[in-house]
Amino acid sequence: MKNLFLLAMTMLTLSSCYKDPQSRTIEGNGFDVQFLFEKDGVKVYRFLDGGSIHYFTSRGETMTTRGSGGSRRKENIQSNEQ
Repeated sequence: MKNLFLLAMTMLTLSSCYKDPQSRTIEGNGFDVQFLFEKDGVKVYRFLDGGSIHYFTSRGETMTTRGSGGSRRKENIQSNEQ
C-alpha cells in the first residue's frame, strides 16, 4: 500500500499542478483546501502554505513539496491500516 501511495503522490506531484481540483473549500485560517481525486476510497487533497504545497489523504498520509526555486521534498507517510 505504501508503494502504491508513493507512486500516486509522485504522479500527483507531476501532474496536479496543471489540473483544476474537483472542489475547494476555505478551512481554518483561510486555507484553500482542494479535493483532487478519490481512489479506492482514499481522498487526496492539497493546500498551499508559505510557498510549500502540502498533499494529504483521508487516511492521514502527508507529503510536502517546495514551490518554485527549491527542490525540497518532505514526506510523512503514516497509514492507519493494520
